[in-house]
Amino acid sequence: MPRTPSTDSLPSTLAIGLQPWINVVETATIGMGEHLSAAAANSSSGIRRRIVPTPLLDHALVQTRMATDILAVALDERRADVERLRADALAALSELIVWLQEAKPNAVTGELGLGW
Repeated sequence: MPRTPSTDSLPSTLAIGLQPWINVVETATIGMGEHLSAAAANSSSGIRRRIVPTPLLDHALVQTRMATDILAVALDERRADVERLRADALAALSELIVWLQEAKPNAVTGELGLGW
């Protein structure tokens, strides 16, 4: 199994939002596809609400959601390539973390005192 993506390099606001997504990608088992998709959607939208969007960051979020959703379908269909798809989703999360290191907090995030 691939190494767990680390959120240590991220501001705590983003790390806290991303950690449930990472956890569910690592631990979801057969039949948990809907739960996996819901957790990814929740984390993704929460992160989007905190950052200034850039095209490359948005692309990374979309790619990570797609990799996660492909894994979710495989889990619900009981397909044999689940571990490869899990590795792909974890790799996409790692790439997203790289892009999130460049993210800037949006105005609302700053007003709430959650900026970095």
